[in-house]
Amino acid sequence: WLAKEILQSTFSFYELGNMRYAIPTGNTNDIDTFRRYIESLPQIDNPEVFGLHTNADLAYRTMQTKRNLETILNVQPKESGGGGGLTREEIVLKQAEDLQSKLPTDYKRDEVNQQIKAIGGMGRPLNICLSQEVDRLQKVISVVRTMLINLKLAIAGTIVMSAELSQMLDALFMARVPARWEKVSQLVMPNIGLWWVNILQRNEQLVSWLRNNRPFAFWLTGFFNPQGFLTANRQEVCRRHAKENWALDDMVDSSEVLKYEKDELRKGPEEGVYIHGLFLDGCKWDKAKGRLVDSDPKVLHAPLPVIHIGAVLSVNKRRDPNNEPYSCPLYKTPKRTGLNFVTSIDLRTEEPRDKWICRGVCLLSSKD
Repeated sequence: WLAKEILQSTFSFYELGNMRYAIPTGNTNDIDTFRRYIESLPQIDNPEVFGLHTNADLAYRTMQTKRNLETILNVQPKESGGGGGLTREEIVLKQAEDLQSKLPTDYKRDEVNQQIKAIGGMGRPLNICLSQEVDRLQKVISVVRTMLINLKLAIAGTIVMSAELSQMLDALFMARVPARWEKVSQLVMPNIGLWWVNILQRNEQLVSWLRNNRPFAFWLTGFFNPQGFLTANRQEVCRRHAKENWALDDMVDSSEVLKYEKDELRKGPEEGVYIHGLFLDGCKWDKAKGRLVDSDPKVLHAPLPVIHIGAVLSVNKRRDPNNEPYSCPLYKTPKRTGLNFVTSIDLRTEEPRDKWICRGVCLLSSKD
């Protein structure tokens, strides 16, 4: 904004009806001129003043509401009150039995090895990724099963109610994820229902992969290590081009957003992988024109169609300087931290990239 144009009387940063966000006119040598102008501005600014979409205000207020409700839940008494109805322990016991009945069966390593061998063996990088994901999920299943059994015994008085089991009891009663489960799964969810559904869907994807070979499109949210999955994909592409002397260190991911949804696919790609289940935060995808556009009002997260993820040599990944895509960061959850960052995906745009950068546009593998 440090340009001569902002000093012109016709310039404004933003206009809303009769309200203009601009440098005040009149006696600019008098500080009261600026004070009167500032006092005339609304108490609450429209997000568009700062280059944001109007949905930014909705997102902010939604976050405030969630925090207030969480604070209210945190100060609720943990002990059972008088009167009729089930006690806290009886409610949790019933919930533990329900969760235990829905828990996936354990993976048997010998059977898993045989199934992986039938779909190409450990010589294929993506099969190695599959084996590692099975091990991670099995660890989660084992911890959950053991703690559910111990919690039921502790409630019955058979074993001592340890501090970890006590925390688990409180968490389940408040419909939250026990700390140990969250730690072993590295999956942060606002409530136990969403966490449990995610674990079941991960199990469903892995079981289908083991029994029926690779799916047409992978649910990226269902991986404990999505970065490892993308690296394995690059390794497979690199091996397909071994005769061309491609080196893994010289390769980068390439991406293309398709016009298809997951259910419309009839086969997988010849090279690379299809992924689905991603959401755009801060804008939406125009499937007809194949580009980023503004979000619909009151829609915070817009689903993205299937994406084809491949790999090319970095020297071959040339971009048109007149039509450079927006390098959109992908995060595991709405909490944008380095630990949740997965990769960056190029998305086509006909508007300046600075617009999407200012609006904080990103991709999410989970919007919860």
